[in-house]
Amino acid sequence: MNKSNKKIVFPGEILGVEEEYIPATGTYIDEEGYVRSQLAGKAVIDAIRKSVGVRHVHGKPLIPKPGDLVEGIVSGMTEDIAFISIYMVNDRFSRSIDFTGVIHISQASSEFIESLYDAFRIGEVVKAKVLNNNHPFQLTTKDPSLGVIVAFCSKCGAVLYKKNSRLICTRCGNSEKRKTSIFYLYR
Repeated sequence: MNKSNKKIVFPGEILGVEEEYIPATGTYIDEEGYVRSQLAGKAVIDAIRKSVGVRHVHGKPLIPKPGDLVEGIVSGMTEDIAFISIYMVNDRFSRSIDFTGVIHISQASSEFIESLYDAFRIGEVVKAKVLNNNHPFQLTTKDPSLGVIVAFCSKCGAVLYKKNSRLICTRCGNSEKRKTSIFYLYR
């Protein structure tokens, strides 16, 4: 019997442990034995097979418009441009990851940053605001509610926890800085 969890899960989110569940489509087991989500979607738990997976929500895509808030994953970067694969528009799944957003270094923060690598890293989850009507969408994270909402350690890959203005890795002790949202998920 498949049971779809109402909770939306994000890449890297823990869904269980390998002793409890067999990883299914959209999941993986990390080096500590946690079953984690590979993508954004809804968790699907199969109680009979003792498995957990993640499925995309299909349907008509939501097309971002100026002023919309979007969430996405940093898919590529240079010193002054970050490419964002958008998966959510105004807290609703876009039903597609065909939308790409671009954050220029001038739109990353209201404070001066020397390199965009000081604000974001590839694979991290970002909340941003859309500035234009056409693809690729120009995004900004200048507002305090915008920025990185899930970050990963650049040394060991573990989720970083926010303590004051720094992000700390509980696995290796590494301390890093990003342009985080006030809604950062791990505290």
